[in-house]
Amino acid sequence: MQILNITPERFKIVHAEISDGSEPALRFYILVAVSTLIASFGLIANSTAVVIGAMLVAPLMTPIFGISLALVRGETVLFGKAARAEIVGVVAAVFMGFVLGSMLGDIEPTPEMLSRTQPNLFDLLVAVLAGFAGAYALVDEKISPALPGVAIATAIVPPLANSGLCLALGEVSGGIGSFLLFFANFLSILVVASGTFILSGMARQFGAQAKRIDHARRFTLPVVAFVLIAAFLGHSLVQIYQERWLTKTIKTTLIEATSYLPATYLGDVHNYSEGETVHVMANVHTPVLFTTTQVTAMQNQLAEQLGKPAELIIHCVLSNNVSASGSVKRVLKPKLDGTFIKAIDDDVISDVATSEQIIREYFATDHALDLIRVEPIAIAQRKIMLAHALGIRQLSPEEITILETRIRDATGKKTIELAFSSFQKSIQNSEGTIRYGWILGNQGTVKIHERIRQVRAELKAAFAKDVDYELVNINATCLDGRFQFLLEIVGPNVYPAQEVKVLENVLTHKFGEPMDIYAWSRIEMVHGSKGPISLSELTRSFSERQKENLPAELPLMLEASSR
Repeated sequence: MQILNITPERFKIVHAEISDGSEPALRFYILVAVSTLIASFGLIANSTAVVIGAMLVAPLMTPIFGISLALVRGETVLFGKAARAEIVGVVAAVFMGFVLGSMLGDIEPTPEMLSRTQPNLFDLLVAVLAGFAGAYALVDEKISPALPGVAIATAIVPPLANSGLCLALGEVSGGIGSFLLFFANFLSILVVASGTFILSGMARQFGAQAKRIDHARRFTLPVVAFVLIAAFLGHSLVQIYQERWLTKTIKTTLIEATSYLPATYLGDVHNYSEGETVHVMANVHTPVLFTTTQVTAMQNQLAEQLGKPAELIIHCVLSNNVSASGSVKRVLKPKLDGTFIKAIDDDVISDVATSEQIIREYFATDHALDLIRVEPIAIAQRKIMLAHALGIRQLSPEEITILETRIRDATGKKTIELAFSSFQKSIQNSEGTIRYGWILGNQGTVKIHERIRQVRAELKAAFAKDVDYELVNINATCLDGRFQFLLEIVGPNVYPAQEVKVLENVLTHKFGEPMDIYAWSRIEMVHGSKGPISLSELTRSFSERQKENLPAELPLMLEASSR
């Protein structure tokens, strides 16, 4: 039966092209060497474009057509030179890849290299279709320009080059896998091209010597090998599907487990199986470290979804999403449409966002507190919003009650509780530590600042003569036309109230302006053989004397403690 028509003139051209392309001449091996080098550098550089260029230059597909045509027509001379060209070309390509890999040394495996170490049934199907397209393009003169596209589709030289590179790296399994990909392509093109040539009438016309019984005998081995390869690659495809299902299930489970955490998203996930146990390491970008309790819960969820034991390691990458409105927006990797923010569709995340917004608005009028984040905590049936804040003061219970009420009203959930984890920071200038409530701000004129400076000097001079009490800090402001001073005094007892009154009268009389003095007494005194001394003064004295002898480990300890 002849389905594809080929004219005698076209047959002569096809036969001549295949015969010339299958000639094991110098030009053939030069192209093998060049294409192998191009493919090798493309694989090492992870450049798909360079690998495609190697496919276009590679001459190894034509000898496969030569072997096919020789088998269907019984031409022993054509078979001999085509087989010799293909075998020597394959050995040369693998050897050159091995030599190049050995010369370059420790090569880092690239995705282009890894993708060719595990062939599957899809690769075989591509080779089948490409083999038919190549043979058909030879038979039909109208579509012969499509051959470059066929050369790109049939990966012949890149797997051979990759096999040599893998062997140079000591990755024998990867080298075998790459060679198996070539062999699968070789068999696919051989079998399909042979069938195409038979259907075109080349097997019985134009002086062919082969008979039908010869076809069955000659193609038994290639067909059997093709079936075995197809079965093996089909099994490989099933394994790949199972691995992809496993990876997808792991990612889906972990995304669901971390979806309620603000400013948290899942990064890379790595897994492998050891016996019945699946080991998983997940990179999670999060503003806080996960607790062992959280990781154990996720691990149990994985084991339930996978139906087998799981061991989970969470690699916490500390990060946060900072925007004008807060940090709880779900930021994803950029999509093809350019978007990277996902709408908040989770009740818990929505409640966190509402809580953050209310607290930030409240803090905006205060300027002494800054909200770091809000995280939900479930304790039994209680729903607690734990807000982490940083500032120079702490909130009062009354303020927390006000914020809690606002959050309940905004979310419509009357059971939400608000708690604060506050980190108090210290702001200091040349005058000492600045206390909340004693900041002059932008209301101070040059005259007021100068008066405060003068009063500070008088106070320091007065306490310099006091042997029992030490003035460690002064804060000052001006309210309703009166100067207000907060004195932090260290001593063995509470600073006497009558002394505070004396200071007020002396300063008011001297400067002719009303002043209020407040004494913050800190009972703190160290007794030594030379008499009482404040702890701060003693520490300052010792630290000055020890500066040159401090241990070298101290800066490292301070750095580690601040992480």
